[in-house]
Amino acid sequence: MSTLPQTQTSAPRAAAVEVRGLCAGYGDTQVLHDLDLEVREGEIMVIMGGSGSGKSTLLRLLIGLELPRVGTLSLLGHETARLGPVEMLDLRRKLGVAFQGGALFSSMSVAENIKLPLREHTKLDEATMDIMARLKLEVVNLSGFGDLMPAELSGGMLKRAAIARAIVMDPRLLFFDEPSAGLDPIVSAALDELILRLREAMGMTIVVVTHEVESAFKIADRITILDRGRILEIGTPEEVRNSSNERIQNMLNRRSAEEPLEPAAYLRRLTGNA
Repeated sequence: MSTLPQTQTSAPRAAAVEVRGLCAGYGDTQVLHDLDLEVREGEIMVIMGGSGSGKSTLLRLLIGLELPRVGTLSLLGHETARLGPVEMLDLRRKLGVAFQGGALFSSMSVAENIKLPLREHTKLDEATMDIMARLKLEVVNLSGFGDLMPAELSGGMLKRAAIARAIVMDPRLLFFDEPSAGLDPIVSAALDELILRLREAMGMTIVVVTHEVESAFKIADRITILDRGRILEIGTPEEVRNSSNERIQNMLNRRSAEEPLEPAAYLRRLTGNA
């Protein structure tokens, strides 16, 4: 289990992310119900849950792509619903997002992909952007791969390149969407180590959305368990592992929560006599 960086004082850390009474959904369907969540500065918070639990909707809210229907969401001390377009853009410059599939532009080299946020949001000269891209490639162990195209990278290398782009502007708050999805265990373990190093070396607050139990317990300071749009539990990996909640234990141990359907009941359902 990872540990929060030590400080000289025992003062509590400020909240980098603060969610209070948050509800969200699409159309007539409510997806998230009355969520309360706090992510402290310098913390790695892992958000877990099964399919349909609301993880993706919560992530969209956290990165500012959606606004809550009810409740408040504050990032780095700013309530997102109260920000105008210019203020929201300024806030987004302090956020980094590594998307599940990498989301690199196939027509650009790896280095050009990494420089894209700098080109869009700064007035740096080309030589400085080149240096910053090379530095971030070194951070993710891709030094020398900047001239390649995304199609020439392996799955794990694509993930690392996406991380390099996400951190090129040194964000204070970094989000990962399923960083280990589709990767073999060895590559996944290396990505876990990279996430830990990023927090230690750059002092970032990191939020990871994942369904990978082993990865979650390795990197998390705390884990939030979502189920059907509600928070079942927030705690340290040890607290979550020892939870008495049956749904949490089913998820951790990959046990089906559905009751088996007897053949007679299945036949009645098919014929409309259930």
